[in-house]
Formats: sequence, C-alpha cells, structure tokens
Amino acid sequence: MNLNFSIIPNAEAPLPPNPTIYPPCGPVTGVFRKNVTSYKGIPFAKPPVGPLRFRPPEPAPAWISPRECFEFSDKCLQFGGILADLPPMYSAIGKSEDCLYLNVWTPATAPGEKRPVYVYVHGGGFATGSGSELMFDGTNMAERGVVVVTFNYRLGAFGFLTLGAMEEESGSIGNLGLLDQIQALKWVRENIEAFGGDPENITLGGESAGAFSVTGLLLSPLAKGLFHRAIVESGSILSIGAFCTRAKGNLAKSIAMGKDFAQIFGADDSPEGLEKLREAPAEAMAYLSMIKADRALPLRFSFWPVFDGVILPKDPMQALKNGDYNAVDLLIGYNTNEATLFFKSNNNFGSYQMMIYDLFGADNAPAVFERFPIKDERKAERQLEAIFTHTGFILGMRIIADYFADAGRNVFFYNFNYDPAILKIVGLDTAHSLELPFVFGNAIGKMRISKISILSDQMQTHWTNFMKTGNPNTGGEYKNMMFWPFYNTRTRQLMVFDKELSNKTMPDADTLDFLQNLLYGEKPYYL
Repeated sequence: MNLNFSIIPNAEAPLPPNPTIYPPCGPVTGVFRKNVTSYKGIPFAKPPVGPLRFRPPEPAPAWISPRECFEFSDKCLQFGGILADLPPMYSAIGKSEDCLYLNVWTPATAPGEKRPVYVYVHGGGFATGSGSELMFDGTNMAERGVVVVTFNYRLGAFGFLTLGAMEEESGSIGNLGLLDQIQALKWVRENIEAFGGDPENITLGGESAGAFSVTGLLLSPLAKGLFHRAIVESGSILSIGAFCTRAKGNLAKSIAMGKDFAQIFGADDSPEGLEKLREAPAEAMAYLSMIKADRALPLRFSFWPVFDGVILPKDPMQALKNGDYNAVDLLIGYNTNEATLFFKSNNNFGSYQMMIYDLFGADNAPAVFERFPIKDERKAERQLEAIFTHTGFILGMRIIADYFADAGRNVFFYNFNYDPAILKIVGLDTAHSLELPFVFGNAIGKMRISKISILSDQMQTHWTNFMKTGNPNTGGEYKNMMFWPFYNTRTRQLMVFDKELSNKTMPDADTLDFLQNLLYGEKPYYL
C-alpha cells in the first residue's frame, strides 16, 4: 500500500462529506465542509499512562483500518482556569492523561499541493488549555490557503515535574511537555504531505505559554530542522522567572520543588520513587498543578520548563550569544496591557513590595523601588502592571528579536493596541490574549463590515502571508494594508495593530535596558 496516496480525486472534483487519506501514520477519515477538511483527534504519541507516565513520549504505532477523526480527543488532565473559576472547570469529564492527539484543518484536495503549514501551540500557563479550544479552530486560516495543526501536550506535574531520577531513567530531566511538542512536530514532518501540506514550509506559533514554548524550541537542539519560521505572541522562554518565581527555570531549584511534590505522595527522588508516583492518583496531581492568573495569590507549586542542559540550554543568554539556536524568521509581538489580566486583587503598597521582592530578589529590589517609586498607594496596581508587562513579556521578546535580527534573520515586531470599550471600562484595556480572536478570525462578526472585522482581516492577512513567504508584506491581498517594517536593533520599528494601522519605535527603551541589565547582566536570574 502506498501510504501517501489519497482517495481525494483531484483539485477540480468535489470532495465527499467524509474523505479518507492515507498518511504514513495510517488512514484517517475527516469531515469536509465549506472547502475545508478537518481531521480531529489523531494520535501522535502513545498514551502517557501507567508505566509511560513521567516518561518521554513514544511515537504512536501506525494503524491499518481507516480511523474516524470527527471529534476532538480529551483535553490533558487539568483543573481550574486562569481566566475564570467556574464549577465545570473542576470536573474531570472530557479530560484524561490519554491526551496526546492533534487536529488538522486543510484546504487541500490532493496530497501533493504542498500548502504552507502552521503548527500552533496553545497557552495556559503550562497548566491549562488544549488544542481543541473554539478560539483555535483552524477553518478561517485554512480558507486562506494554510494547513493548520493544533495539539495537546502534557500539563502541570504530568508535563513539567522535574526530578533527578528521570535522567537516570530516560536521559532527560523534566520538560516532558516540550518533548510532547517536539514529537508533534516530528509527526507533522512525517505525515503532513498527505494532508496537502509542505513539510519544508512549517511555521511554528504560539501565544502565552505557547510563545514560551516556541522560543524554547528556538533554543532547543532537539527541535532543529523541525520548523522553518516562528510566530511568537506574548511570551518568551527568557521570562520564566516572572511567572515561576520559586524555581525560575533553574535546574537545582526545580528538582527541589519536584522533591517537595513527590513527598506529598510518600515518594522520593529515586527510581523507586518514580514508580510510586506512577501509581499515585492522577486527579490529586492535577489539583496540585493548578494555577491562577492573579499574581497576588501565592502558589506552592508552579510547573514550568527548566533550563536542563538537554532539551533547553542551561544558560539561554549564553546560547544566544554563541549563536546556538535555530535561526529562523520571526513574527513576534505583545499586547499593550499584557499584565492587567494578572492583577485582580486590590493591590496596595504592601503587596507591591512583596511582589517586587519575589520577582527581583532582595538584592535587586531596592533598584526597582527607586526606578518605580509609589507616591500614591492607589497607583500601586498600575505600577505593578507596567513592571510585569515589561518583565514578563516585552523584555524577553525584545532580547530574542535583537539576536535574531543581528544574525540576519527577517524579524517583524508588532504591538497590538486595540482596546474594546467594554474591556477599558473593567480596567483590562488591551489585555493578554486579546489578539487571538483577531488572528484566528473566530468570535469576530463577519456578517457586516466593522472596525473589528477589518482589523481581524488585516491581522489574518499579515499572519498568513508570513506563513506562506516569511514576509507579512507579500503573498496576499493588500486592501486596507500598510507596509510592516523589518525590525532591527538600530531603529526597533514596530507595526501597531489598532483601529488604524501605524508604525512606531518600540517605547520605553530606557526601562527595558534597565530591566535587562538587572535580570540578565553579569549574573542572569536563572543561574
């Protein structure tokens, strides 16, 4: 059997409602609707359950009979939510450790069309989320000529618990969720041609934790050659310390936190301890992995990637200086008010002091207090939001963009600045994640022309142009568009997405320089 052969007849013939194709993984049957075929719930790895819990992913075995791919798989096991706190979020229905599946949307009608491919990594603080969220439906992008792939990866302790015994067992310490992402990319490289995608034209993108992941894979030797461009929305692996303030990506500190976690289940950091953890109740681990958006709420555990020296470099700044990274073209950017989503309490002078000490450490905190003084306690929350937006988001992305631009890669930096009136009223402004419906074109009204629908069309066009050619200025329609300047370290020009498109120089250069020297200077925070 020729596993690359598709029963889809040709580009001119109409597709059946449920076309079947034959990629190397095994035949899959999808759903054709409105010129796009979707294939949901395709396994890309063996279920990481039982003896495979806390082990690197293993490729899913190929199958022979057609597999009906009509429905999404379960989400990876998780409880609670970052943006909301509702009773259904504490239900295990539709969630499982058996969750390593992906979804494909394709406009292709034959396997040899070689369309550009977009592989999207969902966000959620490495503790929540899935590739099946309605927001990430790939239909709109597929209608613009791109094959879209979303997927799940292990979350919380299941994906990011760090113990020394793991190295003895499998050669890597933690970062299992990143290995899941790498396995998904390997699956795409090996199978996407049968879906009409081009394995030599893959863009890897993500938002929030997905952006942390994408920038992490830019630095990972294990991801070399698996993608050719990158889209980074609101996050950088360099900024782990702003979110995981206990371990800060440091290997020794991450192992210490892992040992504390293991002790709850009567286990230690040993091969025997790992076996005991494999028998521990999954739901208990998921509850202990919960996180909340509000940075004023302390957490005992926070499972994030670790600079382990195998999957990620132990010193990411040194890796950038040495040129030890996967040099690809970048589309990268941030929302103006990223941090408004992360400070929900009535923060006062005391909580301001607490969070600055937690974020920067006792040695560096005085310099931060001097740079960002609080003269009016009522402004403490806004000051925290500004500091966190720069430290947790913009700074790490600027560093990545600077190194890639200086290395001769094409870099396009953006600032999303559109703030719907309702969000401004409740104090969120242009908050974290707000650009997603505009980029995917979901939850945006299409029945009438509006400022929102025009902005969404502009962003979708720029994003898909970049996926097709590596340049958002080429490859698509130009109605209502303007030139997006190349980013460089001399002018630092950005494209601003707002009611009207515009260009500007990246703001707050002095503040970013101050923070960069403080966090990544002589002794980076993660060492």
